[in-house]
Amino acid sequence: MGTVYRLNPDGTSTPMRKVHCLDEARQLQQILEKNLALLPGDQINPGDPRRWLLVKREMPVPDPGSGQSRWAIDFVLLDQSAIPTFVECKRFADTRSRREVVAQMLEYAANGHYYWSGDTLRVFAERTAQGEGLSLEEALQRLGPDEELSAEEFFERAEENLRQGRVRLVFFLEEASFELKSIVDFLNRQMERTEVLLVEARQYELEGITVVVPTLFGYTEEARRVKRSAPTGAARRRWDEGMFFEAVAEDLGGEEFEAIRAVYDTVRSGGLEVTWGTGRYRGSFNVKAPDICPRSFFTVWSDGGLTLNFAWLNGSEEAERFRDAFGGMVESEMGWGLPSEYVTRWVNLPRSEWIPKARGFAEAVVALVDRFRRGGA
Repeated sequence: MGTVYRLNPDGTSTPMRKVHCLDEARQLQQILEKNLALLPGDQINPGDPRRWLLVKREMPVPDPGSGQSRWAIDFVLLDQSAIPTFVECKRFADTRSRREVVAQMLEYAANGHYYWSGDTLRVFAERTAQGEGLSLEEALQRLGPDEELSAEEFFERAEENLRQGRVRLVFFLEEASFELKSIVDFLNRQMERTEVLLVEARQYELEGITVVVPTLFGYTEEARRVKRSAPTGAARRRWDEGMFFEAVAEDLGGEEFEAIRAVYDTVRSGGLEVTWGTGRYRGSFNVKAPDICPRSFFTVWSDGGLTLNFAWLNGSEEAERFRDAFGGMVESEMGWGLPSEYVTRWVNLPRSEWIPKARGFAEAVVALVDRFRRGGA
């Protein structure tokens, strides 16, 4: 890339001075932490630009022998498809970026599923969100996952992606050597499921103003074809009524089966819509009324769990009024306590708590939807 110019009011231009990083933590890591969009998601996937959820800066990497943390990755992120993204920041003058760091990143891709589970990623992401004054659910809402997923489903999917090697490795540098660009280009064309990318974040300064220009390398059209042709595996499946209730019958007792069946039949006969989940191990169905809110009110799981999807019920005045009425009904009629910040949460209830009141819960939801459809509050 050539010189960057500032265009002056009189039509002339002034060249900006190129800045070379001296402090990797302050001039690369700190800048990226506060500006994740410097990883150019629109260049990575022009048709569906990538968005980022910060799991942790300086993510600890355990020693396989002792289990103690001995190393750290500069950043671990998740995109809206729950694809783990490992980022290492290096200055141009740091010659380790050519060999040692490449080997490290490949090792993370190969062994990430031994190092971290979905629960581990979730714990770190929740702490990071809290540090930004957000709940994890609010952070996920900002991310906007590909599908309507609870936090539990989203991090379960992240774990599956780790296990399958469906990850993204990103080298974030002020400037990259020709040798490193060649390595990244070669790896990205050869690896079917793992993306290997390089982002040059060149910095320019003029009169106290710094400009950062991120440019992506390593994702040629040939590399895109390799990724598109890679098998996706059978990690997830679309559940249906037969599959779901077969799983319920295997996992739960007769009374619990009948209670969940009653919920399903009640909401269907009450004119509510049911959609099926895509979990690898657990089936689920989601209950919604699209004329009130396009996203689901609650989710029933094949292992007997219930999730109240308050965090999804927003985006319109009608949806938020329903959310508030739904929360009031859950507390007053069902007697289930809710956290004070429940409007930004997915609230999980164990089967021991909700199944004894399952039929009454379904009937109360149908009645509430009916009142809203007739214009009531």
